[in-house]
Amino acid sequence: MMACYILLFIAGLILVVFIVGLCLPKERVVICQTTLNAPPENVYNIVTDNDNWHYRKSIQELRIVDRNGGAEKWVETSADGTTIDFATREKIPYSFYSFDMESKLFKGYWTADIKEIAGGKTLFTATEYIQVKNPVIKVLSYLFFDIKKLMADYQNDLMLEIEKRNSK
Repeated sequence: MMACYILLFIAGLILVVFIVGLCLPKERVVICQTTLNAPPENVYNIVTDNDNWHYRKSIQELRIVDRNGGAEKWVETSADGTTIDFATREKIPYSFYSFDMESKLFKGYWTADIKEIAGGKTLFTATEYIQVKNPVIKVLSYLFFDIKKLMADYQNDLMLEIEKRNSK
């Protein structure tokens, strides 16, 4: 009898999480901004160069699967083995870059606004738009998937790469 109550409790909990997931916004939007000590052209060239990705600590592998002019399709494998498919959405040299992304659990897109500011520096604003496919996973993503931290880590890696190139 006790096992029956436990199963009912678990089923009820899953149902509540499912309903909460349905009520959450369809899309998560996270913005992360930093000032980089390089002109926009340098920042743009680093960010859009998928052949030279090794400065990014969060990924184990980046494999380009298709090139068509300036557009690319590629697959990134994270340190934990997760793979995400990417495709160039739009490139405006030295000022804007965006791409689509999709994994088993989510889909979305990422944009980067690259603006020159005083002193030859760049204001770099990245915005990530994520739609989690499963309502239960959507709830868990708010608890365990810190998009802001991932974006801040990326921008820190980018800043370190710029500093490395500036010191040459």
